[in-house]
Amino acid sequence: MERAWRQVVYGAVLVAVCLVWFAVGGQSLVGAIDVGTIERPPFAFKDESGDWQGYTIELVEEIGERSNIGIDWQEQTVFADMLSATEQSELDIAAANISVTAERENTLDFSSPVYESGLQIFVPKTSRTASLAQILWQSGLLQFVGLAFAILLVVAHLMWWFELDHGGQDYFRDDYKGGIWDAFWWAFIIVTIGGFENERPERPIGRVLAVFWILASIFFISTFTAKITTSLTVAQLQSGIQTIDDLRGKNVGAPKGTTISAFLDKHAVAYTEYDDFSQVLDDVAAQTLDAGVGDAAVVRFHAANEGANDIALAGEVFAPDLLALAFPEDSKYQEVFNKGLARLREDGTLAQLEQKYFGE
Repeated sequence: MERAWRQVVYGAVLVAVCLVWFAVGGQSLVGAIDVGTIERPPFAFKDESGDWQGYTIELVEEIGERSNIGIDWQEQTVFADMLSATEQSELDIAAANISVTAERENTLDFSSPVYESGLQIFVPKTSRTASLAQILWQSGLLQFVGLAFAILLVVAHLMWWFELDHGGQDYFRDDYKGGIWDAFWWAFIIVTIGGFENERPERPIGRVLAVFWILASIFFISTFTAKITTSLTVAQLQSGIQTIDDLRGKNVGAPKGTTISAFLDKHAVAYTEYDDFSQVLDDVAAQTLDAGVGDAAVVRFHAANEGANDIALAGEVFAPDLLALAFPEDSKYQEVFNKGLARLREDGTLAQLEQKYFGE
């Protein structure tokens, strides 16, 4: 009988210990969970020691620490594959710059939003800083001006020669240097404002040349205007990519299987798909691509830091969207992380992280 009572007492103690453990430590759902992420500075990136850093990284780790959940980071190389692995429960959470979309809601669950972003176009920096001389040369304007001055000199010589030693002409001087300058100025004024009121050739052949030159000046002025328009167009083509419509006909790069590629498909913009978004940044910097499209926060962070000398932002942020953590459907961790996010907002931790990684 005494032995039986001892077993009852031991059993009661064991039950009490278990109840205490569940009451105190029961928040720890597992020892650690697998969280997939991918290099997307400033949301997720590795420091020099190979440890994960970034806005989303710190956010997840902070919630995990407060909820007694360990985090095992699982590096991914393809964004679409990361979402697919999460959908199939191979990952407990996906954490990066993940946009919430209606299509993804069909196969994934999401946390409350962690950041508001959008899309951003970026171009090679050198294409936006082409010198004026380069633009003028490419448009042919400099060559045309050079040819025009050469023709002006020929007309000036002919007019001076025809009017030389004519008793009634006192405008063109007899000496070569002075006379050629007078004739050149006369020809130049004809082209620009239509001619002198009082000064005109006296010899018939000079007058014929003057009529020819007046008619030719109309052609020169119209062509010169067209060349200027062309040079401005060239400048616009080099630095004028500002909207999604400007991407048509350009060599554009975008990450595969993302809201970016879906947006470009919807707007009928041809592009090259990349598994690795960092390669899009590299190819734009190397001018292999005319432009790239990426998450606005990622692109702007890169343009302000590592890519400051290589890429330039084009236009404003468009197609605004909300970023969140992704879970398999019916995940038991979704509510835990939503509560954790609410606490981070309430105590100002989320605002501090935003300040740290995105500035004002």
